[in-house]
Amino acid sequence: MHAMLIILHCESNTSYAIGTLEQRFFEMARVLLNDDVSRLHFGYPSMLKGKPETLPPDFSQYLLIDTCDPSPEAGRAIQRYIEEHRIDVVFGFDQPVHRPLYRHLRAGGVKHFISYWGAPISSVFGPIKRLLKKMDVVLHPHGPDHYIFESVGMRDTAVLGRGIAAARTSVVPLGVDPDRFYPDAGDRDYIYQIFDIPRERHIFFYSGHMETRKGVPVLLRAAVLLKQKLARHDWQLVLLGDQPGDAERLLASVPSAAVRDHITFGGYRNDLHLLHRGCYAGIIASTGWDSLTASAIEMQASGLPLLLSDLPGLREAIENHSTGTLFPAGDAHALAAAMVSLMDNPAQRNAMSTLAAHRIKTGFTADIQVNNLVAVLRQVCGPDSAYAPSIAPQETGIWNQPRP
Repeated sequence: MHAMLIILHCESNTSYAIGTLEQRFFEMARVLLNDDVSRLHFGYPSMLKGKPETLPPDFSQYLLIDTCDPSPEAGRAIQRYIEEHRIDVVFGFDQPVHRPLYRHLRAGGVKHFISYWGAPISSVFGPIKRLLKKMDVVLHPHGPDHYIFESVGMRDTAVLGRGIAAARTSVVPLGVDPDRFYPDAGDRDYIYQIFDIPRERHIFFYSGHMETRKGVPVLLRAAVLLKQKLARHDWQLVLLGDQPGDAERLLASVPSAAVRDHITFGGYRNDLHLLHRGCYAGIIASTGWDSLTASAIEMQASGLPLLLSDLPGLREAIENHSTGTLFPAGDAHALAAAMVSLMDNPAQRNAMSTLAAHRIKTGFTADIQVNNLVAVLRQVCGPDSAYAPSIAPQETGIWNQPRP
C-alpha cells in the first residue's frame, strides 16, 4: 500500500456518530500506513462546515469528491489526484456497487476498494431478483472489492438482497471508548441535577435522531400508556438529539400535561457518558431499519440494560436476553410493559447492568474495532501491500461470522 483515500458520503462535521467513525478510520489508516499519515487523504462531497473537528488539527490532506458526480471534469480531476498522490487503496463510507466516478478511481491507479456500511445496502429479495442483482454486480467491476458491515443483519442485505457474494463481506461491530463509557455510581445524581428530575423516578434514556424511523413516537405513546392506563408515576423519559422545534412538534401528540411532565428533551450534548450513569435503562424503539448502533453499545458500556425493537441488526446489540429485552417494533404497549417489568424487578435490572458492562468491555471496545478493521483490510489487500506485521482479528462474537 502506498497511499489511502478515505471517502465520506456526507459533508464534514455531520454528527456525533460520523465523527467517531472518522476517528476510527483515521486510526485504522495510521496503523496500515505505519504511522505515515502523509500518505493518507480524506474526501468529502462538501466542506462548507470546515475541517472535521474530530481529526487531528495538523492533518490537512482533504479534497472535495462526490462519487455521484457524472461530469467529465470531476472524473478527470479525481483521476489526476489519485495519480499524483499514488493512491492505491480507497476506503469508502456507504459506497454502493456503482457510481460515476469509480472508473476514474480505478483508471488513476486504485487497486483495492473497500466500502464500509452502517446501513442496509438493499432490501432482501427472492432468488430471481437476487440473481439479476448478482449480474448487475458483475457488470460493474469498477466498484468495491469488499464490503464491511456493522452487523450481521446489515450484511445479510448485501448477500440476500444486493447479490454480493458472502466471501466479499465482513462484519466489524462498532466499539466504544472504555475510559469514557463505564458505570460509576458516584455520578448517579448528575442527570437528575442537570434536568431537575425527581429522585424517585427511574430514568429511561434515548439518544439519536428524531426522524420517525427511530421510533420516538413509539416512546411517547408508551409514556401515555404508563401514566394514563397503568397509573405509573415512577419513571422519566430523557431524549437527546432533538433540534430546535423537534420537542414542540413531537409533544403535540401528548395532550396531557401530566404525561409531558415525565418527558425531557435535552438536545445535543457532549456529556452522554455522565448522563448515562444515573439512568435505569436505555431504549431504542426504531420502527424502520437499524443496525448495531453506537448508542446501544455506549449505553451498555455505561451499565444500562436495553429495551430494543426486534429488528435485524439492532437485536444483535444484546446477547441471549441477558443484557436487555426485545419488543415488537412499533408496539408501544409491549414497550410500556417491558419498562414496568424492569422497574418492578430491580435485581434483574442490576444483573443485566453488570453483564452489559462486562460484555462491552471485553468485546466491543474502540481498540477491538480498529484492530478488526485493520485485519479485514490486510486480508482484502493481500501480501502485495507494504503492511506492518499482521494483527489478528479480535473476537466480538460476530466478527466475520459466516452467514447461516
